[in-house]
Amino acid sequence: MHSANNNSGIVGSSLPTTQLTRSGREPSVYRAGRSIAVVEKEIKRTASLHDLPEELIIKIIRLLEFRDIARLQQVSTHLNRVIKDNHALAKAWYQRFSLPHQYQLKTSLPTEDKKQLRLWLRPFTEDEALVASLIKYRKKAYFPALFYFAKTGLMSQCKIFNLEKKTTIAHRDFVRSADFSADGRHMVTITCNDKKVKIYGQNDKGTWVEKATISHDLDVSSASFSADSRHVVTVSLDDTSKIYGQGVDGSWVHKLTISHNDYIYSAFFSPDGRHAATASGDHTAKIISQKDDGSWEEKLTLSHNDWVNSATFSSDSRHVMTSSYDNTVKILSQQDDGSWEEKAIISHDDSIDSATFSADGIYVVTISNDHKAKIHHLEENGSWLEKVTISHDTCLHSAIFSLDGHHLVTGSFDKTAKIYGEKADGSWEPEATISHTHWFFSASFCADGRHVVTVDGDGKAKIHSQQVNGLWKENVTFTHDDNVNSATFSPDGHHLVTAGSDGMVRIYGLKDGSWEKKRTFYHNDSVNSATFSPDGRHVVTASDDCTARIIGQQTDGSWVVKAIISHKCPIISATFSADGDHVLTISSDNEVRINKLWMNK
Repeated sequence: MHSANNNSGIVGSSLPTTQLTRSGREPSVYRAGRSIAVVEKEIKRTASLHDLPEELIIKIIRLLEFRDIARLQQVSTHLNRVIKDNHALAKAWYQRFSLPHQYQLKTSLPTEDKKQLRLWLRPFTEDEALVASLIKYRKKAYFPALFYFAKTGLMSQCKIFNLEKKTTIAHRDFVRSADFSADGRHMVTITCNDKKVKIYGQNDKGTWVEKATISHDLDVSSASFSADSRHVVTVSLDDTSKIYGQGVDGSWVHKLTISHNDYIYSAFFSPDGRHAATASGDHTAKIISQKDDGSWEEKLTLSHNDWVNSATFSSDSRHVMTSSYDNTVKILSQQDDGSWEEKAIISHDDSIDSATFSADGIYVVTISNDHKAKIHHLEENGSWLEKVTISHDTCLHSAIFSLDGHHLVTGSFDKTAKIYGEKADGSWEPEATISHTHWFFSASFCADGRHVVTVDGDGKAKIHSQQVNGLWKENVTFTHDDNVNSATFSPDGHHLVTAGSDGMVRIYGLKDGSWEKKRTFYHNDSVNSATFSPDGRHVVTASDDCTARIIGQQTDGSWVVKAIISHKCPIISATFSADGDHVLTISSDNEVRINKLWMNK
């Protein structure tokens, strides 16, 4: 079906719906933006899906989108059974997410912990039979699709949520950040002036308690979890970074202190959690690795001729890229014996602001104060080959790959964004230039890479969409009465939410290739952010009016406010946990609060 063109047809087939057959019109199925006509014989009935072997029916259903499968399920008892028995709806829904997001959902799901799975479901259903019927599939490869699809449906049926305040953490100073771990079972907080990082976790009753305190000699600038949620790495102004790990008894212990001779810009774990990398103003980056016994050791110190402002890993954790103010980027690759070997040096004519891997790890993009972005490709022999240089009239502030790695959008202070695409021969060519009347604030792709949203500093957000012929066309322009503080696609790419300084939150939906406004919600002051839940069916806002609002999509597709969280002072940020039923809010009153969502009985 992917090879069909706009006018292709499947002769002698029929959709399994008596309503369409009686209408006298040609039914059609939409796939990848193409309409495929299904022609029926007027006199002699041809074979329908009912007449095909069930195995073949399942293969056909797998080629359809979620919406079409849902329609088939409604009009045929036979197909309803086939779809249910094979969990086709859940699988199609899950496939709408990008592969990195599917991986994130899968790794955060406690598949081996039946008790924890029940705790994730019980807030939204009292049907123990349903819970048991889901958990029995936990060994299946498609279990994440089945579990999240069921949980999302249960949450969508809740017209309002009850809020249970699980913990309020009061700090003496301003809270710089607070973040959940990937599994949603831990949280780390950083405050100004107290030189500490605190790790919190849930006990058996679901209450959040302090688990560990990581102390430094000066203020802490960042702290982040590893992907498996078992380690934390901190960065302090005392020129040290510390790694803490969780033991089998749940306690957190010091593993390693990494020292530099100047300010540390960043420290991050690799996606597999086996390595960490630091970048420092002492002109070096360090790679740290975990040994088989669980301890950590410094494996390599990489030198530049100026400050190293970032060190990042590829998605497979086999490559590290460092960027420096000496106008170079260095790429190192891990060898079979575990050592790291320098593979490439990418040079610019001015200092480099950022260097980013594509999601599949085979491309990198660098942006520099020389007004240029460069794309390099990983060749089969392990070398990195320059593919294209993208130029703007002024400095770039962003360069972002689509999740499939086939497109890149750059944003510049020259009021333009440029979209480049990868061609069949591996070359990269310009496909569109997006112009605004004001400098750019941000640009990002949706999950399938076919839509780009750009935001400027004058209250406008634009979505450009790729057409069937490959060209990009402006789809819609959204306008706020003040700055647009954020514009974010849902994880499945079917919705977009904008948050503005005008107090408005707007949700847009994709329908037949066009974006339309679904609902506008109002705060009494500026909205600092609006963030989707991992399932894409809920949004949490953070506003200077001291409230965070949880907005949810109902089963009929409408969006409504389901709960309001109130603080005494403006809310700086609000995020969902991995399970989607905890919300973390940070307020300027130095409070961090975790609320749990429950169905309203």
